[in-house]
Parts: sequence; C-alpha cells; structure tokens
Amino acid sequence: MTPGRDAEFAEMLEEFRSAGELDVYEGNFAIAWQGYGAFYDLLSKMKAGGYPAPHFVPMDSYFIAVEGRILGETFVRHRLSPQLEQLGGHVGYKVRPTCRNRGIATAALRLALGKLADLGVSRALVTCSATNLASARVIGKCGGVRIEDSVTAGRVIRRYWIDTARQPV
Repeated sequence: MTPGRDAEFAEMLEEFRSAGELDVYEGNFAIAWQGYGAFYDLLSKMKAGGYPAPHFVPMDSYFIAVEGRILGETFVRHRLSPQLEQLGGHVGYKVRPTCRNRGIATAALRLALGKLADLGVSRALVTCSATNLASARVIGKCGGVRIEDSVTAGRVIRRYWIDTARQPV
C-alpha cells in the first residue's frame, strides 16, 4: 500500500457500504471507515507485527488495482497465531461487489500464495465463512484442500490448506 490513495479507497468503501457489506472492515480494521489515512497508518504499524497487540503477526497488504482503480485488497500474514489458525489464516482478500466473478480474487489469492512461498511458507491456511460460496470456489481453484469446519464467534468457518509452490500466475 502507498499513501495518497484517499479518493480511490473512498470510492471502494462506498461501494461496500452501498451493498450493505460493512463487515469487510471490522475489528481493528474498522478504522478503514474513517478514511484511507487512518487505515494506512494502522497497516504501517501492523506490518512488522506486534501491533495493536503482541499476538499480531507481521503482514503485508496489497491493493488489487487496475488503471488506478482499487478493485479490492489482499492481506498476506507471514505466519499463523493461534487466533489466525481458527479464523483468518495466512491470506485475506476482498473484491468490491461490481468487480466480482471476473477472476480477480483468484488472481489475488495466487499472487498472495506466491508471496508466502517467497517467505518460505510451504503451505498456507486460508479460511472463509461457510456461507461465502464464492470464496470457497476461489480457494478450490487455487488448490485448497478443505480440512475441517470450525465455529468461531457463532460463525461456521471452512478451513483449507493450499500448497504455495504450485501456483500458476
């Protein structure tokens, strides 16, 4: 992520808001709703890990963008914490509603898996809500092997392992 993307980020947020998808930025990431500057500051602090709490792992965040338009975002977490083993995993991604079903999430997940391979992570844990069938299809296209479902915060979460070394780009 780079500074100065305020307008493009606000446009993407408005699309999520209009679609009623306020849960795409929740918890510590809810600061995104305050604007790009605050969100960028948070991600900059989180990059090395240990912020906003000691159990937070190092992570990178990337916009999925075409010609200056932000289509979505992906997070690459360098390792797992006990919390991420249940919900979140190594990779998180989101695509704005009008850009879905175009292969964008699949490409983003493949690129994230490549970043993890570069970090020495041989297999990645990726999770999604049991109700998010589109995300489950994306994970399957990238070679995800479903290991189990768990219940976290009252939600059924599907958990998958993906070999990071076998990703076509």
